[in-house]
Amino acid sequence: MARMAFPGNAGMLDNYTFNGEKMAKCRNVVGFVAMFSALTGAAVPLGTPAIAESATGAAPTSPDGDHPAAHKRHRDKQRQSERERQRQNLLRDVTLAVTPVQKGDTDSRALPYNWQKTDAVANSYNNQDNLSDITSRPAQNADSSSATPDDSPGAKMQEYLRDLAADDKFTGSVLVMRRGEVLARFAAGEADEDKHIPNRPDTVYRVMSITKQFTSMIMLKLRDQGKLRRRGLDSRVCPYLVPAYIKACPAAWRPITIRESLTHTSGIPNVEKLPSYLADVTRPTTTRQLIQKFVNLPLDFEPGTSWKYTNSGYVVAGAIIQAVTHKPYGAVLQELITGPLNLRNTGYSRGYPPEGYAKGYFTLGSPAPVLNGSELFAATGIYSTVDDIARWDRAFGSYRVAPPATVKQAFTPQAPCPSTGCLDLPSTAYAFGWLVDRLQGHRLRYHPGLFMGYTASNMYLPDDDIQVVVLSNVQDTDTAGIARHLATLALDS
Repeated sequence: MARMAFPGNAGMLDNYTFNGEKMAKCRNVVGFVAMFSALTGAAVPLGTPAIAESATGAAPTSPDGDHPAAHKRHRDKQRQSERERQRQNLLRDVTLAVTPVQKGDTDSRALPYNWQKTDAVANSYNNQDNLSDITSRPAQNADSSSATPDDSPGAKMQEYLRDLAADDKFTGSVLVMRRGEVLARFAAGEADEDKHIPNRPDTVYRVMSITKQFTSMIMLKLRDQGKLRRRGLDSRVCPYLVPAYIKACPAAWRPITIRESLTHTSGIPNVEKLPSYLADVTRPTTTRQLIQKFVNLPLDFEPGTSWKYTNSGYVVAGAIIQAVTHKPYGAVLQELITGPLNLRNTGYSRGYPPEGYAKGYFTLGSPAPVLNGSELFAATGIYSTVDDIARWDRAFGSYRVAPPATVKQAFTPQAPCPSTGCLDLPSTAYAFGWLVDRLQGHRLRYHPGLFMGYTASNMYLPDDDIQVVVLSNVQDTDTAGIARHLATLALDS
């Protein structure tokens, strides 16, 4: 069969990486809100305790010796400078400030995002210093007359999500943004049913196959850096894998390219469907051992002639990333993605996720096994929050994640979907870790995630600067349907 025409141009390494200097460093969320308000001049919500300590314990020094007036002037100037520096740091780095939970609800509100407008005209790849900018607006009480009007898109979203939660049809966290404004930020259910720990908007979840967006972008960036062989994404995969990951290249694998491994057109059977894989998801492994599970299996089709979803291609991609960088996958993720984009609660662990993450459940009351990250690897291994995923999406619109040509390629269809849509979801094609679709005529790029106690959906409408992120720790939650409904509400308003 002829190959399909698509548009567009080491050793054993694993690791634990958690890029997570959380806001908990402010001791608690309430204290953080108070500190933020004091530094920015915002009103402190009622019930928020005053700050008991100085923001800095450093004692001022004076170049003018012991002269009292000079000492005082210098000290006042230094304190003013320090306050301004702290204010700027908060404005630059902080992405949310959670207010106290109101009336026992599990949702909490945040200061709204006000990121720099991210259309292609307003932004260039070389002007990214002011990507994020918090506006200081105190959260309103839910019963306040100045609260969001009932006919606003945010109110409709909140009502929709509350109804789902009340009917036990949603457990997890949601963030909906449009042009930098938070329309809805919501959480429901429990992160740990045994300990009765509630989910919060900043709860950490496994995002499963949303990982593929990150792995694809890492590969595109390595291509841009000249780290891949001369043919770039169309290089054969085997030279990168022998001998570190496989002893010899199977004959059927010789035509397989990096592009095909990222776009589910390689024909390699899905490791996730193998009984041996499912039996081992709670135990540590190595990348080599993962690849050995499927390297000698017959291909599902000749490489490049069809499309079939397979995590195996992304295991291969992860191995190639490690081979060309001589670094663990998690370290490369931090170096190229989470560090530069300040995704503080996003990472990859070859063991288990960070303490306090949401435990997975097949259904309410039915816990799933605790997954080992080394089994999930570059296909499904990343954990994150709704805030970080939305920030990730907006980095595409601002070209902070990569230059415009690379962002365009990431979204460009690479393989047509089956007649039922890729993954049986509305879609016409698969790009680099993104399903290609339109919603009410608007360009939509998105990807689901689903496995062993977790389900997720990340929807991004690049032309409208809309992000809809739905993460759940209950596997039978319809995150894809919820996200699509919320995206439609964001468009209709």
